[in-house]
Amino acid sequence: MRDYLLYCTYCSTYTLLHSFDKDAGTFLGEYSLLHNDYTRDNIVLNKFLLAHLGHTIRPIPSQTDDYRQIIGNASHFLEDDIDKYVEESQQRAKFRERDRKSEREIGQVQLYLIEHLLVHELHTLSQARAATPAEGQVLLGKELGFKKALDLVRQVKNDKQFAQ
Repeated sequence: MRDYLLYCTYCSTYTLLHSFDKDAGTFLGEYSLLHNDYTRDNIVLNKFLLAHLGHTIRPIPSQTDDYRQIIGNASHFLEDDIDKYVEESQQRAKFRERDRKSEREIGQVQLYLIEHLLVHELHTLSQARAATPAEGQVLLGKELGFKKALDLVRQVKNDKQFAQ
């Protein structure tokens, strides 16, 4: 897997993009030894691009002489702040996971409420008495519809994806 860096020829400064994550559609970003992780977002890249507007910026692939020379001689953009950006990135990832989990739990509660309401409505319908045979057919159709809806809700509840 190839790593990349962006190099500003005017300032002799670079930022590491590392490898491209095809699943996320972004580069891994800067790496922090302290946190043993990448930024996994574009915060440092965006700051680099804004700081070097109008400058000539070259993308450099790893395993080249230019790459090794730049790493050895040029200054690393925001080198002292990378640990902070990685930590912030990790916090954002935790918040996203917490939000996703909360949304899932809210969805589960909503599904239980729907099931309860369907059971209640089905019970109410089964207690109703029709005045005419046509009305009886309508009530029977409604009852069958509610039973089908209740079965679907229970299928979703029993799905393994829902249980996780």
